[in-house]
Amino acid sequence: FNEQLEADAVESEFPPIEAEIAALEASLSSGTLPVEELTAQSRRIAELIASIDEKTMRWLELSER
Repeated sequence: FNEQLEADAVESEFPPIEAEIAALEASLSSGTLPVEELTAQSRRIAELIASIDEKTMRWLELSER
């Protein structure tokens, strides 16, 4: 039961992360950002993708049980 709750909690974390990635990608493709901001946003996207990968692996572990 606790594992199902954790799986549901992990799953609910995806939409806000995906929304932030989409917003950052839109900002990056605007072509109006200074280099420092481009670099910072690119790093943030990489962090968010790593977070999604980690959460996906945990969700898969929990869903297999």
